[in-house]
Amino acid sequence: WLSRASSWAKFTATAALGVIHNGQIKHGFDLLQPYLPLDNTSSSPFSEGGAFFALGLIHACHGTEKVTSYLQDALVTYQGQNAEILQHGACLGLGAAGMGSGSEEMSRALMNVLYSDSAVSGEAAALALGMVMMGSRHEATVRDMLVYAKETEHEKIIRALSLGIGLVMFGRKQEADALIERLLEEKDALLRLGAVHAITMAYCGTGDNAAIRRLLHLAVSDVKDDVRRAAVTGLGFILLRSPEQVPRMVELLSESFNPHVRVGSALALGIACAGTGSPAAVAILEPMLKDAVDFVVEGASIALAFILMQQNEAYEPKVAEVRRRYAEIIETKNAEVVSKFGAAMSQGIIDAGGRNVTIGLTTAAGQLSAPACGGMLLFTQFWSWFPLGHFLALALRPTALIAVNGSLRAPVLEATCSARKQLFAYPAKVEQAVVQAPTKIATAILSTTAKVRRSAAAGGKSAGEETAPAAVAAADAGEKEDEEGSGMDVDESGSKKSAAAATAKKAAAADAPFGVGNMTRLLPYQEKYMKWPSGSRYVPVKGGRVTGGVTVVRDTRAGEAEELIPSALADSEDEAVAAAQDAAGASATGGEEAAVPEAFEYPFGSEQA
Repeated sequence: WLSRASSWAKFTATAALGVIHNGQIKHGFDLLQPYLPLDNTSSSPFSEGGAFFALGLIHACHGTEKVTSYLQDALVTYQGQNAEILQHGACLGLGAAGMGSGSEEMSRALMNVLYSDSAVSGEAAALALGMVMMGSRHEATVRDMLVYAKETEHEKIIRALSLGIGLVMFGRKQEADALIERLLEEKDALLRLGAVHAITMAYCGTGDNAAIRRLLHLAVSDVKDDVRRAAVTGLGFILLRSPEQVPRMVELLSESFNPHVRVGSALALGIACAGTGSPAAVAILEPMLKDAVDFVVEGASIALAFILMQQNEAYEPKVAEVRRRYAEIIETKNAEVVSKFGAAMSQGIIDAGGRNVTIGLTTAAGQLSAPACGGMLLFTQFWSWFPLGHFLALALRPTALIAVNGSLRAPVLEATCSARKQLFAYPAKVEQAVVQAPTKIATAILSTTAKVRRSAAAGGKSAGEETAPAAVAAADAGEKEDEEGSGMDVDESGSKKSAAAATAKKAAAADAPFGVGNMTRLLPYQEKYMKWPSGSRYVPVKGGRVTGGVTVVRDTRAGEAEELIPSALADSEDEAVAAAQDAAGASATGGEEAAVPEAFEYPFGSEQA
């Protein structure tokens, strides 16, 4: 499929490898070696630019010196006709790998690309600049971005700079108010869009009433559709910790005459209620799948996929119907391309990670995840540039019980779930309709043929009379058997009782508690039914209920041999064994005492804490 793609479709398809291999930071270069430029010579710019982007997605927020240096070199190495395509991918990759690092070296490299005033590479550089300086509120960077936004004539660059400014202000709350007021007074609608992004990111997850009032005012009063759509979408970010409030707040907006407001309300519902299966949100979004405007259908499809992630029919009966609706949109020949794009993307989202991940904009402890929030905001920009849809990978988190011991190895253990197992089963796959083979049509009988058959039957009547006694005897024998059989009583009540007993046994087994093993699927709404069994060998170091994600456990029988879950990666298995041996040796010899860290100021009250 990759070989058949062309132009930016090839760029996006290659970048998708970064989504698939996200987190494989030890093997990033090896996995992408066939697609990266060889000897600093470009032969397929779209594929190689996508490979740069994929490299950044693999190392998202964990860019090593090797990766960041390689991508920075790519910004200046490749010049010529196709340089902007390669620089576009390298900028996005550098932004993903260095997200939140605040590196001034990366910032200068990206600024140099931005000042080249190329619409293609400049757009990516502006986005990457916001990612690298995310949450830093770096005044010099914000000032330079604002000045250049007023100087350039490229709409793509101005739009990207407005988004980058919002990322820089992530989690800053009141510290961003002065900038927000300044941007709201601008006549350029794209700079007012920057104010909306700044409000969204600065007050993300806070539920701040003043921020909500501002966004609602912009959603109904601004003259630019882009600003109105972004303002409504921002409500989902601000209220992501109170998802039950969002359906009531956007219900009227979802019926607005403006389709941009409708699609914004759909995305707000999807972001805030992601993975909850909220019936109120589904009730609002379901009619929007039949909207007359294609991009509203697209937004409603994606929002429903967010909400119904990891839901099955036993927990939310609407799941099967929504999945069938996606298939219908894709298979309808005269459906709009935008609607098909949304339905196809939604099918991937609802089954993301093999149905083992969900949207997680907060950590298990309730803290905001900066990469996840930034990735989700970038994902919403697929509206203007579809390759940005890959940033959704930063907002996905695995839903599994991951218990590790003191050596960071995974022991064999089980926690107990007290609810029905059927509620948390994998959703059934949509069955394709079976095409029946053509049936044979009955042969027509002519009137002349019927006459011949009747005459033949009349001619054979006399011959039939000779066999009549035998037929009568057979009939008598049959009647006798019927009479004898009628006297036998069949005990049907016994079979009914056994069937009822089997059904009751099956129902009892379905309602019985079941064990959830280590490194297995554990859904967010399943956590309230989980508990550690009494007398268990392993107990969590931090007490409390069983939660998804990494949990450090303590072995109460330290002297006994442990049964460990083997690693799927041979090299990681060897490294883990070596690390455990080193740790054991250090503890045996006493080891050296760790150096005292340098003095620092902890950012209390900030989402960066």
